[in-house]
Amino acid sequence: MKIGFLGPAYPFRGGIVQFSTQLAQVFQTNNEIRFFSFKQQYPKILFPGKDQLSQSEKPDFTIISKLTPYNPFTWFPTIKAINDWEPDILIISYWIPFFALSFGFILRRLNIRTKLLYIVHNINFHEKWLFAKSLTKYALGKVDLLVTLSESVYNDVCKLFPKKKTVRGFHPVYNCYNFNKYTNVSAKTELKLTGKKVILFFGYIKQYKGLELLIRSLPYVVNKIEDAHLLIVGEVYGDAKKYYNAIKDIGLVDRVTFIDRFVKDEEIELFFKAADVLALPYIQATQSGVVQIAYDMKLGAVATPVGGLAELVLDSRTGIIARDVSKEAFAEAIIRYFELDQEELVKNIKEESKKYSWEALAKLILK
Repeated sequence: MKIGFLGPAYPFRGGIVQFSTQLAQVFQTNNEIRFFSFKQQYPKILFPGKDQLSQSEKPDFTIISKLTPYNPFTWFPTIKAINDWEPDILIISYWIPFFALSFGFILRRLNIRTKLLYIVHNINFHEKWLFAKSLTKYALGKVDLLVTLSESVYNDVCKLFPKKKTVRGFHPVYNCYNFNKYTNVSAKTELKLTGKKVILFFGYIKQYKGLELLIRSLPYVVNKIEDAHLLIVGEVYGDAKKYYNAIKDIGLVDRVTFIDRFVKDEEIELFFKAADVLALPYIQATQSGVVQIAYDMKLGAVATPVGGLAELVLDSRTGIIARDVSKEAFAEAIIRYFELDQEELVKNIKEESKKYSWEALAKLILK
């Protein structure tokens, strides 16, 4: 079977790229895979980060880079490339309306024998988009199947498309970052965090992810856990000054390590192995791929009670869900986390992770 993907692939970086790559590698075992990717993803003026490209290794499948979503002159060459290859299935990732016009236009002009499937990562968007609902309806309107990765997004999709075939899937565990190069002890040694209880915040730093809330919760945590240390790892989208100012305001500069940059795939294990808990202080959320990295490292999480996070972080079993979205509640949740039986926690994470394999998601899609 020929299975195509439409969306960002290597050399672009980010969670959507990594998700599609992992899924494609599973399908590649018994199918022919081809990515129809971007020449350019965002115009520089609209991109809030420092760089759009990855420094990691190229995956082992064909990537055809013809599409620039904001340039209509690239849409027809993309259509021709897909139609010439004639995939049996075309899988498209959807997460923001920026791509809606190009995706919707392309999909309406493909061979009718190609089955069209969207993986909907998000449909209630963290940032404000003009005409978001109309754009989303246009992008997703002419496909055979919608697959969501959480119950939260599934419910949102069913409200917007009550008659369209929709399947509730799940976000699999990322099993591609653990090279068994580090232990908790050796990772802490390398990061000069020996003897600390490390609270990890990891990933792109955007407003909705609540990093400032986490920083301002730290004094409450330190009051109960004297050796607590906050490790922030990720590239800031926007102005980083407010986070540095918040760290100064709480007077705990020596309790925070801030690695303000995008880290390569090969570096990820170091930070997760050094951590004792993953912090997800999100103000808004659908699901989190970061949780699924943590679970592969046998690391539990503390999360706010928003979106689909409670579907992934099982309260008192694989982590703690805070009672509300406030600095006091989040600090309380971190403190409760360190009171859990850590051996039981790891056992629960191993058991829960069995449900979230890439093979199972691939089978769900083909079924």
